[in-house]
Amino acid sequence: MNSYLTAMNKLIKIDYRKYGHSRSFWVLSALYVALVLIVFMVIESFLNHVMTNVGKGSSVTIPGFSLYSFPHVWHNMAYLAGFFKIFLALIVIIFVTNEFGYKTIRQNVMSGMSRGEFLMSKVLFVFIIALAVTIVLFLSALFLGLTHTDHLTAAMIFPKMFFVPAYFLEVFSFLLLAMLFAFLLQKQGLAIGIFALYYYVIEPVISYKIPAGVARFLPVKLITHLIDVPNSSLMKLFGVNFRETVSWTDVGGCLVYSALFVLIVYLYLKNRDL
Repeated sequence: MNSYLTAMNKLIKIDYRKYGHSRSFWVLSALYVALVLIVFMVIESFLNHVMTNVGKGSSVTIPGFSLYSFPHVWHNMAYLAGFFKIFLALIVIIFVTNEFGYKTIRQNVMSGMSRGEFLMSKVLFVFIIALAVTIVLFLSALFLGLTHTDHLTAAMIFPKMFFVPAYFLEVFSFLLLAMLFAFLLQKQGLAIGIFALYYYVIEPVISYKIPAGVARFLPVKLITHLIDVPNSSLMKLFGVNFRETVSWTDVGGCLVYSALFVLIVYLYLKNRDL
């Protein structure tokens, strides 16, 4: 166990030397955090303003949104944060393809690092990014909940906190998919273009053409379905109800896909001439 932890610590230190001193990495990360925090802080007032304007002259009273109160803030913010994971995927693709562009992967292997260890260092890189943004989500949702919940009790805070680890799994699985594209395509522009094409066009088209029961198990659809659309007073007004839990089927699917993405990259690296 100690030897395993020592090896993991060594891999983290190697990647930290690459990314920890990279100005572009910290700039991109800071931009992501700033964007997410700004959206978190203004989304409730923005939606209420929009719905107030929509409801003018209507015979139906449009209820206001309350996104920040416990226990629903965990679900609301986790769902909202999910829209920004594409930005994180770009960061992963950029820095993984840089390993090929700058030939640091060849240097690492020539210096004694096995291909499996190199892959594990990238998985750890993805894991740390997913963990970091999950911490940002947790602290943001906790702050918003504490400052926007009337008659706060401990029992109100915890019931839906499971959406936080669900968000971690969603981001981690999605970034491993991005990592897969980066390893297979290697060229930064090509990997970003093909990944975006798959995310926005190819899988939605495939999903439309095949039965819904099969389509829901496509990688992006399954990963993004892990956290469903939150129920709100507006949704309930129109009789629409979404899932307010996390499906164990989706959790299992994300874990299987995560393992599959890593396995494909491992087999690719194992049989490729660097």
